[in-house]
Amino acid sequence: MAVAKRAQGAQSSLTMAFETDFGITPSTGGVVMPIISSSLKASQNLNDSSVIRGNRNPAAPSRGNIDTSGSIVPPVDVIGIGYWLKLAFGAPTTTAQGSGKKHVFKIGPDMPSATFEQGYKDISTYQQFSGVRMNKMSLNFGGDAELTASIDVMGCKETMAAVPFDTAPKSITFTPFENLEATIKEGGVTVANVLSMSLDIDFGLDGDSYAIGGKGFRTYIDTGIAGVSGTIKAFFQNMDLLNKAVNGTESSLELTLTKGTNSLTIKLPELIYERNSPGIDGPKGVNIELPFKAYYGDDAGQSAVVFELVNSQVSY
Repeated sequence: MAVAKRAQGAQSSLTMAFETDFGITPSTGGVVMPIISSSLKASQNLNDSSVIRGNRNPAAPSRGNIDTSGSIVPPVDVIGIGYWLKLAFGAPTTTAQGSGKKHVFKIGPDMPSATFEQGYKDISTYQQFSGVRMNKMSLNFGGDAELTASIDVMGCKETMAAVPFDTAPKSITFTPFENLEATIKEGGVTVANVLSMSLDIDFGLDGDSYAIGGKGFRTYIDTGIAGVSGTIKAFFQNMDLLNKAVNGTESSLELTLTKGTNSLTIKLPELIYERNSPGIDGPKGVNIELPFKAYYGDDAGQSAVVFELVNSQVSY
């Protein structure tokens, strides 16, 4: 008896295309994205019946609404990260920078939507999700691990197909950024005592939009107020950072990754540290961990977080 072929992760792909109209899958514009993993899926609860029928057997369950969501882990690379930033913030402002381009992403009035396709080419099956928006993005810097992002997405409809929505998607060159090429500024001054930095952006999506007639799928995903937070871990060498936390003094952070002439700079122009005193955990060196919240008050950039990406990509 022959054994049926099984889909292999190594032969699978994730293709993304931005939608002109929310929830409408385009037929072109697909980009095959480098990823570590993707758990994007549609799930539907079966609700137990409470019907009494004169015996102890359960009645048939009813189907609930369909939740299309999941987490995607892409690498932080020179070209691909720009597509994720566009999904988060919308199209950037692009200007010439030397022989390349500088793309500036900021929090704007709205977010784009995209169609995602998980393609299992070895069994000719394509899992397509339309009306997808980014719900959360998390980044961690420091150490010597591979630089990745954690991206939570929320979508509307899932369709299973035998052919891809774009038969000739674009492939991009993969060039990773690395932790060892990072520098950081605190309060506008370059420092060398920060061990790690985490950044979490919550875009405040409202996924409770199941309209009658939508067959259990979401019909729209509204955007909300973004939340920008994170934590820095540094050597406890003096009271400078802790005093800022104790006094609620406004500060700033700026982290830059470089790869040749390419760079990714993350700016948090206005933030306040949460008071969190260090302790003695043992005989080794003492560190201090300070959570922070970023915001927009009066900075000229008019955004709680700004991403500046310099690469050879003409536009996003």
